[in-house]
Amino acid sequence: MTKALTPTLTLRGIMEDKRSLSLVHWGLERWPFRGTPRVDQLYPTAGLTEALARIDYLVDGRRRMGVILGESGVGKSVALQSAARQLERQGRAVVAVDATAVTAREMAWLVACGLGAGPHEDADVAKLWRQIADRVVENRLQQRHTALLVDEAGQAGPDVISQFVRLARLDPSPSARWTIVLAAEPEQAARWGRALRNLVDLRIDLMAWNADDTIGYIQMALLDAGRMEPLFEDDALTALYRLTQGVPRQVVRLADFALLASAAAGMTTIDAVTIEAAHDELAWPIEAAAY
Repeated sequence: MTKALTPTLTLRGIMEDKRSLSLVHWGLERWPFRGTPRVDQLYPTAGLTEALARIDYLVDGRRRMGVILGESGVGKSVALQSAARQLERQGRAVVAVDATAVTAREMAWLVACGLGAGPHEDADVAKLWRQIADRVVENRLQQRHTALLVDEAGQAGPDVISQFVRLARLDPSPSARWTIVLAAEPEQAARWGRALRNLVDLRIDLMAWNADDTIGYIQMALLDAGRMEPLFEDDALTALYRLTQGVPRQVVRLADFALLASAAAGMTTIDAVTIEAAHDELAWPIEAAAY
């Protein structure tokens, strides 16, 4: 019989220098869960494998643009990071940028930097565009594919969205080797104008994990951290999937806190009651309203 998570246990109380003690308590070599699943800790789900294959298809097929669509937390950023690694190993030129809150000039500067154009910090937009175009054409003449991977593209403002259109049309040559992959939530992408949507050659849908994927990820992460014996009881794994709906970011967050809190409570395994209590600790007390 495991000991239930103490209701009075606070997040602040267990976070103060407890992680190292928890490693000893659980017999771990390193902490298995941090923030969101890392690119070097990917669990090879069918959905992720398909997404990477589709990105390969876009680049190899010299397609202009693809879009990864998925709700918040399903792993779009990790998928892009994994795709970047995969493409770089194939000898592709890869530029990865985050479109969150960037201006049109900042986007152009980031792309120019990623292409190795070495733009000056005070370079004007026209100069940046010339540098981008020159590098894309140069790579094409060297028969080298270039991929631009844009995370949080759904956060981009109208001026940056217009730049996506311009970037997609940058090299009009039939032999162009220039591919753009945008990542966004479906609701955000639905607001894009026709000019951008018409340029999309392939949509890549990224879904939450199913129950088997969720359980498989937890077990893999624990094995990688040095834990050989079962740690989460079967009912705990079932509860974890039910409460997170398989959203990877939520799975990692809940597993991380449950692991830390149950170690502080002196438990020997983690049961469903513990998962429920940890979920209550992490949940918003009220439904957040838009501001």
